Amino acid sequence: MVLLAVFTALSSVPAHAAHRSGLTVEVPPGWHVVDRRLTPCVNPIERLTLAGHGALVMLQESLDSRRLIRRFDRRPRHFTLAGPPSPIACCVPTRRAGWFLDFQDRGRGFYVYVYLGAPGTRTAALSILDSLRVEPRDGPR
Repeated sequence: MVLLAVFTALSSVPAHAAHRSGLTVEVPPGWHVVDRRLTPCVNPIERLTLAGHGALVMLQESLDSRRLIRRFDRRPRHFTLAGPPSPIACCVPTRRAGWFLDFQDRGRGFYVYVYLGAPGTRTAALSILDSLRVEPRDGPR
C-alpha cells in the first residue's frame, strides 16, 4: 500500500521545461538535458538532447535554406516509432540501433534520433517529442 502511494506520488510529479535554440520541451522526471555536444556535425547541428533511464532523444536542426527545408514532411500531430530500431548512419550520437525521424515546423527542418533504454522510455521519449514547441527561425533564408 505504501509502495503504491509512493509510485503514485512520483508518477504525478510535474515535468519541467527545457529551452534551447528556440525549442521548448517538457522534461519527464528522471530525464535531464545533455549540455555537451555528442556529434561533430555542424549541419545539421545539435539543438536539444535529453537523456534518462538509459534512453536518449536528440533534436538536430538543418541549417539549409527555407526552400530546401520544404522537402521535409510536416510535423506529425503525434510522434511514433515505427518498426524495430535500426542502425542510423549520419551525425549519430551513439552506435546503438534507434529510430530516425525528420519533420518541419515553423519554417525549420529537424532530424530526431531516439534511442530507448529501460522499460517506459518509449512513452517518455514520445511525450518529449509531442511536447515540443518551436519558435520560427529568424530572418529570411
